Amino acid sequence: MQKFTLHSHTHALNCFDGHNSADEMISQAEKLGFEAIGISNHFCYHPNVQLCSPMFYNDENKALDAHLRIIDEVRSAAEGHKIKVYVGAEVDFFPSASWRNAFERMLKKLSFDYLIGSNHFIRTADESQIYNIYHLEIMPANLTADDFKELVQQHWNNVVYTVESGYFDFLAHPDYCVIKIPDVPEFEENRWKIIEALDKTKMPFEVNTSGYNRINMQHPCDWMLQELCEREVPTLLSDDAHSTAMLGQHFERAENLLQKFGCKKRLGLDFLQK
Repeated sequence: MQKFTLHSHTHALNCFDGHNSADEMISQAEKLGFEAIGISNHFCYHPNVQLCSPMFYNDENKALDAHLRIIDEVRSAAEGHKIKVYVGAEVDFFPSASWRNAFERMLKKLSFDYLIGSNHFIRTADESQIYNIYHLEIMPANLTADDFKELVQQHWNNVVYTVESGYFDFLAHPDYCVIKIPDVPEFEENRWKIIEALDKTKMPFEVNTSGYNRINMQHPCDWMLQELCEREVPTLLSDDAHSTAMLGQHFERAENLLQKFGCKKRLGLDFLQK
């Protein structure tokens, strides 16, 4: 069974959405016999993002300062432990040139060990309206069904753009939006586009086991996962742990599924040996 996780969260700066400190997460990973743990708090920056969570930033300098402090916090916590500790970020990607330019400016000053490509927002094509999937109540009351459909379509498009961007070491929960937005047959076409993008780039993707807690399904869904395994797109397990109790959670269940689908390509820790 996989003995590491690279997708975990802390309550960094007392405003991020984990429930434990970096030290507590690292200590629990040691108790579980993990080889390594990666702390990958959310990187949610966009000038037009609604500040419905204190870990969202619409100011580049504030976002940069927050992540500089988080990196220092994790590296300081790691000093008291023998387990290998990495610092990553789960980055919400946007395709506009203005977002990319700001992201690249920040990256030059941030010493991340790896980056996870992620998508937690629905949006308009021009990125003027951005709504977090966990906070859909902030959407305008007069939004039409067609408007909402377009926002969701741009979310799915964003997953493909994330894969194609070249910024990231692996892709997080490809079909994340179904935890809050009812799954419909039309989503199948979008899932195929993600599969094709991952196959073309051979960008690794995660089997995110936190979905078992939310919707009794891992991300990606069974048929997507089977197709990606058959195409030998590299994968790894992610618990998406927001607490110590979630570290390694459901890994055995996911390992059994990967075995069933004949998975041959697994992402190890080699890419981090820089």
